[in-house]
Amino acid sequence: MKPFSFALFHTHHAPDAQPRAGGASLDVLRFLAASFILLFHYGSTAPVNLGAVMPVFQQGWLATDFFLFLSGYILSRAYGQRLVTSHMRRTHFFLRRFARLWPSHILVLLAFGAFVIASTAAGFAPNHAEKYGAADFVAQAFLVHGWGMMHAESWNTPTWTLSVLLVCYGLFSVYIPYIYKRSLPVMMGLSAVVLLIAHGLALSLAHHAFVDLPFAWGLLRAVPLFLLGNLIERMTVGLRVSKPVFWLGMIGSFLAISGLCLLPRNAIIDSLILVLLGVVLAVSGGVTFHENIVTHRMGRASFALFLTHSLVGAVWFGISPKLIGHFDLNAPAQWCLWGAGVVMAIVVAFLFDALIDKPLSQRVSKLSFVKGGI
Repeated sequence: MKPFSFALFHTHHAPDAQPRAGGASLDVLRFLAASFILLFHYGSTAPVNLGAVMPVFQQGWLATDFFLFLSGYILSRAYGQRLVTSHMRRTHFFLRRFARLWPSHILVLLAFGAFVIASTAAGFAPNHAEKYGAADFVAQAFLVHGWGMMHAESWNTPTWTLSVLLVCYGLFSVYIPYIYKRSLPVMMGLSAVVLLIAHGLALSLAHHAFVDLPFAWGLLRAVPLFLLGNLIERMTVGLRVSKPVFWLGMIGSFLAISGLCLLPRNAIIDSLILVLLGVVLAVSGGVTFHENIVTHRMGRASFALFLTHSLVGAVWFGISPKLIGHFDLNAPAQWCLWGAGVVMAIVVAFLFDALIDKPLSQRVSKLSFVKGGI
């Protein structure tokens, strides 16, 4: 499901003279998170479903939940202090977040609409026409489609997380002063309470596991995870880890999560996985690697990859079956064709970031009502 300066995709300026703890690692982590979402969404179009190759790809909720975790973590790190010390008004903060998200989002959505209309007119109507209704398009255009009023995923599916994050941003600006300087035991206790309440509400209201609540319950899923991301950032604010500890934490967490994914699902297993995702955040934010143009571009392109991969996939994997049938491609050739689709999505993301998203965000940030706030 999915990130991800929308919190997950915060714009970087010129690098500091000294490397920052988490500067490079969090940029790379954001790109890897967006790539996981891409592979999960493209997995069913592979010659053999990726979930059958690696069980972790059957757990698509991992990518979405980690995306929401990471969003809360980075937003707390980037804006918590300014909101707590009143150096930024709540309305200004929210307006800047919305202005960062919406312009590129609406451009991709309009391109998606043009593609569906053109392909339908050419006699290649989409396989699931019910996903491309006018009401869904309007709701998605205004980023309200993840608030529970729409009951099915549609159009640019991953953007439901952008919709719920707008609500998270508004709530964050209100509650962050109350958690910002709490003691470690208090924040640990609060994290446990948030997780317990989230599990309880999911079971009692949605009759479903919390970590992979369906689309209609997006807010119930997003708000606790985003808050937990804030708390993880606060609990680990002074943490510094060596590179060996970082790699040990990352590899150990990945192996443990992969093992837990093989076990029958229950609230305890799900919670353990969330804890391990928290470990990934903590060690990534505490390690210092050299920052360079590559890491910065990966961080920026993560938003573009998140935003554009569904449209690229719709085009590429709409054409692929026809190519496979026409040329009678064998299995290796089909894998090459599928892999080329993954590469194409990444290339498009970097181009979209460089040619559209970055210039557009720079232009929007200079508008008086965004720059000065309200």
